[in-house]
Amino acid sequence: MSESAGKALDLLFYLAKTEGEVTLARLSRDTGMNKATALRYLAVLESRGVAERRGSGWSLGLALYELGTRVPVRSLVVERVRPFLERLARETGETANLACLAGGSAVYLDRAEANRSLRMRSAPGDRLPLYCTGVGKAILSILPDARARAILGSETLPRINERTIIDPEEVMKEAAQSKELGYGLDKEEFETGLTCMAVPLGLPESDFYGALSVSGPTARMRDPTVRDEMLAALRRASSSAHIALRARPDDRRFERPVEIDRGIGE
Repeated sequence: MSESAGKALDLLFYLAKTEGEVTLARLSRDTGMNKATALRYLAVLESRGVAERRGSGWSLGLALYELGTRVPVRSLVVERVRPFLERLARETGETANLACLAGGSAVYLDRAEANRSLRMRSAPGDRLPLYCTGVGKAILSILPDARARAILGSETLPRINERTIIDPEEVMKEAAQSKELGYGLDKEEFETGLTCMAVPLGLPESDFYGALSVSGPTARMRDPTVRDEMLAALRRASSSAHIALRARPDDRRFERPVEIDRGIGE
């Protein structure tokens, strides 16, 4: 990549991470690029529609939206995470799920099932509440606090069963705990007899907030040893998935995960 192309991309990523309009003076100060150089690059970006001059500042242009719609983030995530989702199901012997934030809910994007896994009533494409599911709590744990509160609202939440937490403030405390622990846990709050453990999988720069989860019968998931092993498997899958999602298109290392660890169900 040429130096000029690199600087232009640096400006685009800077604008993407900065809310609202950015003055030339602030842009120069934050990026370390002198004003004359920054203005020259911004003018080129403006001519292509990927940056716009608004009032006294600059922001991203609508042409980026057109480009973005041609590269569906969710489809790319499913494609790259699928091998690790399948490995997770084999290692744990339970259902493994990939979910993401969609509006104010979690939507299942993909699922892998092991031979002995418990059949779940939800399926890929289904929307689930954030406040009473493992994937939902994991997603809430990586959302900006203001966004999480806006989604939950201030009113009492619908009760799914007697275990469901319906106070938004209590849910926020659960999300804070999930952030501290590194995983979200649904203790039969959505489906009786089913426990779900989930770790977050986020690409904030693409506005993708997701999670990988393992769901299984509570009687089995209640065992501390099993829980520890499942959490370890989830963290391995999450780590591999993050590497795959940030790999270059010509980097094929993500296609087939190396089978090193023995599965829990083996």
